[in-house]
Amino acid sequence: MKISYRPFVRIDLIEAKYYYNTINANLAKQFLLNVKQTKNLITKNPLHFSVKYNSVRTALLKQFPYHIHFFIDEDKNRIVIIAIVYAGKDFIDYAKR
Repeated sequence: MKISYRPFVRIDLIEAKYYYNTINANLAKQFLLNVKQTKNLITKNPLHFSVKYNSVRTALLKQFPYHIHFFIDEDKNRIVIIAIVYAGKDFIDYAKR
């Protein structure tokens, strides 16, 4: 399956990268690498991740407290990432993105 992104995902990544860049540039790079690795895991086996709300599944990044929120669009044979957010944030239903 291919991956597509909702528009706000780019903003999520920019904000998280900026945050980690203020701490250490290498940490920001490691964060982006971790996102890429997690996306690869999602692509290989999206059903491995359980549904959390409204058909939306979440995948926790390793080493970083962030979740990737996504759903499977079976009609178009793709995975749609709708958010990449800090795990400590108050719960929000990102399905409306």
